[in-house]
Amino acid sequence: MGLSLFHACCKAASLSPLLLVLCQCTARADWLRDDTSIAWRAGTNVVWQFNFDPRKGKPFFHPLTVGGGPSLTNFKPKDHPWHYGLWFSWKYINHTNSTNHVNYWEEDRTTGHAQGRTLWTRPVIQTTPHGGATIRLDLSYVNPSNHVDMTERREIVISAPAADGAYAINWKAHFVVGDEAVVLDRTPMPGEPGGQTNGGYAGLGFRMAALPLSVSMLSTAGPVTNWVSDRARPAAPAVAFNFTQGAKVAGGLAILSDKANAGENAPWYLINEPKRPFRFACAAILAPRPLELPAGGQMDLNYCISLQPQAWTVESLRAEEANWSAGPGNGIHQPP
Repeated sequence: MGLSLFHACCKAASLSPLLLVLCQCTARADWLRDDTSIAWRAGTNVVWQFNFDPRKGKPFFHPLTVGGGPSLTNFKPKDHPWHYGLWFSWKYINHTNSTNHVNYWEEDRTTGHAQGRTLWTRPVIQTTPHGGATIRLDLSYVNPSNHVDMTERREIVISAPAADGAYAINWKAHFVVGDEAVVLDRTPMPGEPGGQTNGGYAGLGFRMAALPLSVSMLSTAGPVTNWVSDRARPAAPAVAFNFTQGAKVAGGLAILSDKANAGENAPWYLINEPKRPFRFACAAILAPRPLELPAGGQMDLNYCISLQPQAWTVESLRAEEANWSAGPGNGIHQPP
């Protein structure tokens, strides 16, 4: 924005405090980069930040906000210090016919390391002047014997924020199995032999902000109401989470699953424990069953994380999912 245009904008904003705020944020929006992270900032507030510090257990997003407001993510809470805001992790990667479960999810509380290591190369990052970015990185899943169980090529495309602050994160991952067949596994589900209340999680995870933010949850099938032990397992193309701080909406975050991931109605694992509080969502790709892949086998996962200043409704979530699914190859989604 040129200086004369900025002055004109701010002069007009004397009649509109909201316009003044938007004008200031637009004028000062810029990138923050260092050796381990990249962030888009509006004014003095970070809108989103992607972290790729090799000393951490996983690459991750934190914070995620709408317009630089309260963070909707929770990073390494004391109850689960291996929760990284918005991140991806397998639970177990096992070799076929082996009883040895290698845990890639939970980390030792003392060392901060998981049994199976998730390693990655320095990402290649391209940015646009208005807040869009493409992040590409290669990951390896290495078991305790230093054998590479799988590799992954990850591409994350973040759209430039719209005028109201809405933006989307398109997350694509291409996995290739190493020279031995693997079984992608998880804690047994309720109703299975050895089933646990917390069974089924693995994949894309979202640890939600704690108090003072409140949250409500819904899916394209309707509000999430079927809670058992503070857990819910909706099957739907998309889920959404609306955050409030007092009477004020802090933002809405939706996660959309490509139908090629797990079918028309993808499995989700949601937690909403009010006492801690503990709010968590997982695109539980392995909840229906563990997945066996042959040596050299390949698989793809594709998600969209869509953030907006308004609360999601069932109707707006359905429209968002339909719009994204109809896009060319589920490509870059630009918020309206």
